[in-house]
Amino acid sequence: MNDALEKPAALVAAQDRNNLLWKSWLIARFQRFITEFLIEKQLGQRRPELTDELYQAWREIDQRGLKETPEYRNVMKRAHRHAFWLAGLAMLSNPDAAPPLPSKETEPC
Repeated sequence: MNDALEKPAALVAAQDRNNLLWKSWLIARFQRFITEFLIEKQLGQRRPELTDELYQAWREIDQRGLKETPEYRNVMKRAHRHAFWLAGLAMLSNPDAAPPLPSKETEPC
């Protein structure tokens, strides 16, 4: 091969690091949006702009092929757990703002 056409090892390593950082940033951004979305869903509140941001982040993850990665699956699990926990805290701290939880005693059979 022609040595002049090959990329220097330092350049390849720098590009790999940048690519990894970009993927990590994108996954973290998606995690934030999905967690916020799930919290709002749990509390019965919705912001259309959050739905749009979540959709855009999801499309970018899909376009880059990150949906098949273990990081994506882990984010989905963590986001669901974290959102459920944070929504519970929000309900405990301000019970008047949260919708009532269904009770077996009040639910018709």
